[in-house]
This record gives sequence, structure tokens and C-alpha cells, in this order.
Amino acid sequence: MSEADLHGLIEDTPAMLPLAGSPRLAVVGREVNCGRERADLLAVEVETGRPVVIEIKLASNTDRRKSLTQVLGYAAYLRRLDANGLNTILRSYLDERGYGSIANAAKSAAEADPSFDEERFQTLFDDALTEGRLRAVIVLDEAPDDLVDLVGYLQDMTSDRLELDLVVVTAYEVSGQRILVPQLIEPDRSQLTAELAGTSKPAPATEIVRGSDAFAETIASAPAGQQAVLRRLLEWARELERDQLATLYTSIGKVRWVLNPRLPGQTRGMISIWNDKGPYISPYRTVFEQEAPTTLAKLDSMAPNEIGRGNYIKVAYDDDLLAILREAYTEARDSRA
Repeated sequence: MSEADLHGLIEDTPAMLPLAGSPRLAVVGREVNCGRERADLLAVEVETGRPVVIEIKLASNTDRRKSLTQVLGYAAYLRRLDANGLNTILRSYLDERGYGSIANAAKSAAEADPSFDEERFQTLFDDALTEGRLRAVIVLDEAPDDLVDLVGYLQDMTSDRLELDLVVVTAYEVSGQRILVPQLIEPDRSQLTAELAGTSKPAPATEIVRGSDAFAETIASAPAGQQAVLRRLLEWARELERDQLATLYTSIGKVRWVLNPRLPGQTRGMISIWNDKGPYISPYRTVFEQEAPTTLAKLDSMAPNEIGRGNYIKVAYDDDLLAILREAYTEARDSRA
């Protein structure tokens, strides 16, 4: 697949990008003029109005590291624009697709969602530009380790106004058909406490506390339909601690909270449980490989390509999954014994 093909695929189906929080995206521009260079794709988050700049690099581009400087440059350029200025830059693209404005494109992406309010979106969009809140996404076919580490450093050091995501798209041949599998890549922060992974906040903005009570208090902030799952995950983690399989810590951020069941005597865990407007389980493959390789094989069978380097598990968070995850912590304890 060429870069142009992948551009078109993401443009038509932006939901294929596995971004934190699973935002709905409305693509509002392609090859967008951002000063001296052009951003591959520009989108907005339907729920928050936040602009999203997307840069795509495949194997034909020998230096994938350049994608990072490019996407940051695009973000810096967009930071200087107001809503009218950005609408002007995107006017040709919007007109071609019959959108009167960026807000109108977002309404179309909302797919007749009765909760979508175009005026409210416009206010959120204006505020995001005024405050400089942006999401930058880099899409690669392979991520060099030094690039992953650099992205991780920037995620930790930048303010909560910039969300930086790294996605790797892998191609597989299945029954004569080419299947693309995108994964959200997160740097291995297991030595720095895994629950900080992907928060895109500086250290002072995140407080880490012992226990799970602080996480429990945040469940009421999640959508009503998601609270039962969060409570089930919380109880599962507390059972681990009661059985001395894990020690619980909570990372408290401004808009998201993470419960990390650490391995006893270690500063890392095999998963983190997120409350990011709903429940997410983020695995750490390197820890599974070192501490519970037998259980990892079962997880790979249950959730193919989902036990990656900090991406989110997408299979149902049911008793079967939780039983296997508990088995991983048990295997880690038994192997140390």
C-alpha cells in the first residue's frame, strides 16, 4: 500500500485510528497548507472540537523521525489561527464535500447523533483554537525505538494542550486479502510507573497515590452506561491486592485517571485500568513477556494483535478476560516463588 492509498483510507474511515479515548473524527482537510509544508490530513474531534493533525510516513520515506518534527510544526502553525482563519484554509476541501463549515462536517460525522449540537461544537472548536488545544497523530508502518522514546519524552513534557499519538499500521496477508491492523504505540515507561503512559501531561500535573480509593471516587464522572464496567474492573483489581497478587496505585490527572495494579515489590504492572470518559485496559507486552509468557499466549489467542506496547484491549471486558488477566498475575507470583 502506498502513502496515497493509506491517506485515502484514513480520510474515508478515520475511525480506524486507535486513539486514546476513542474520539470520533471528522476529516476536514487533505494536504493542508501549514506554512511552508502541507499536513497530510486535518480533522476535528466531534465531541471536543479539538483539531487533529495527521502525518503519514511509510517505508518509502527513509527517515521516519522527520514525521515528528513535521507534525509539531503543523501544530505550531495551526496554533496561530482562529476559527475563521482555519475555515478559510479549508474552504476548498469543505466546499468539494458540500460542507458549509467545519462544524457542518462534524455534524455529518456525528451520524445523526441526537446529542450533537452544532452551536455547542462551534463554541468548543473556537475555545480549542484560542487555548491552543490540539492532537497530533503520526502514522507509520514501523516505529524506530529512538522515535518511540522521543515521543514518550514529549508526551511527558508537553502540557495537556497537546496530545501526541503514535500509530503503527501493519499489513497481513489473509486468504489472499491484505488486512491492515493499526496499533497505538506507547513508550515503555514500566520503570517510571506504567500508569503514566499516554497521559500527555507533565509530571506536576499528575499525582500518584497509594491505593484505589481515589480511582473509585472518579467513577461517577464517567458516562452512566460505563460506570458498572469501571466498578467491576475496580473490584477485580482490589481482589488482586487482597490476594497479594498486586499493589494498587492511582494516577490522578486533570481529565483522566489510571489505576495501576503493580506487581508486588515492583514499580510496574502488566496492565493499567483507565477512566478516560469510560473504561479502558492498557496492557504492557514487555512485562507480560518477562513475567507471564504462558498466559500471554492465551491472551494473544483471545485478543489477536491487542496485547501490544501500550495500546488498548478491545475485546469485551467480561469475566473470561479478567480471569486470564488474573492468571497472568498469578503466573508472575508463582514464577518468582
